[in-house]
Amino acid sequence: MTKNTDELTNDEIAQKLMELHTILIVADYPEDHAARYPRLAYTISRMEESVAELATQGKLQEAIPGVGDIVSTIIIEYVETGTCSKLQEYASDVPQTIVELIPIPGLGPKTIKLLYQEAGIDSLLSLRTAIDESKLKGIKGVGPKTIEKFEEYLDENL
Repeated sequence: MTKNTDELTNDEIAQKLMELHTILIVADYPEDHAARYPRLAYTISRMEESVAELATQGKLQEAIPGVGDIVSTIIIEYVETGTCSKLQEYASDVPQTIVELIPIPGLGPKTIKLLYQEAGIDSLLSLRTAIDESKLKGIKGVGPKTIEKFEEYLDENL
């Protein structure tokens, strides 16, 4: 069995699920429903079997615990198109650049949502500007140490 070179790896699928989770949280999707995506991303990133192949074979629901019709459809859409309709539906309310913030240490979806709502931060560049203009002061959970971590990440990645 030869591997398709443009086939998504399990880690890439997991990353897409984390991006979907963040977009959903920022777009006010119910947290209890969105919580399944990080758990699923964790499971998928640790699987040895190719999730893309399972999707192609229609075996996602049997092979991955917690995958039902909706999640199965999302994964299949990612494998076939690189995106999914659920992301498109909610992303219209949230700038796509917001996913740039996901890798920053100590910055989870809820804090990303807070930064977006309170300071309009939707990208690495807007985070840099907000720090430079001292716009993060007073945002709950964002103290001097957190800002220092943000700056370190930005210095390396922007």
